[in-house]
Amino acid sequence: MHYLIAASLAVLAASGAAAQGQTAAAPVVLNEPSANWSVYGSGQTHKGRKDDQVQGGGAMRVTIPAKPANPWDVGASAPIKGAIGRGDRLVLAFWARLADGGSDGRTRIAGTIQQASAPYAPVLTGSVELTREWKLVHIEGVAAGDHAAGSANIALTLGGAAHTIDLGPVFVLKNN
Repeated sequence: MHYLIAASLAVLAASGAAAQGQTAAAPVVLNEPSANWSVYGSGQTHKGRKDDQVQGGGAMRVTIPAKPANPWDVGASAPIKGAIGRGDRLVLAFWARLADGGSDGRTRIAGTIQQASAPYAPVLTGSVELTREWKLVHIEGVAAGDHAAGSANIALTLGGAAHTIDLGPVFVLKNN
């Protein structure tokens, strides 16, 4: 499994470097890649499940039967152990798919690397489109400030629609 993770990360790092005309350096992984998401919000249900179709063989299924008042009312998070420095080029990558619901077999969710405590200032933010197929999606950006080891986390905003989403392993890469 670690070879598949390394290959996936190398492809992401190389694609970003190639787009900028640079040689790809080995990325530093800032979190412990896993599908052990902490899911929160009223009205949702979630459960870990085995799925041989996703890297690592496991996923967190999150079912949101009715669209909440605010998209951020339901979400998922995971810790980041590594430090983030001003100017670090970051990639938030995770395996995900839409299991049910959405519109025409598609849905969008937001992803953020943020300060892990109030005021939860964003470090990197964006959105990704999910379909019925497992896909390694990613959001890239540059950190505007310094964050000590353990002081940032990953946050996904899942409450934008009534849908069921499967979340696989998540990775945070620093590629300077």
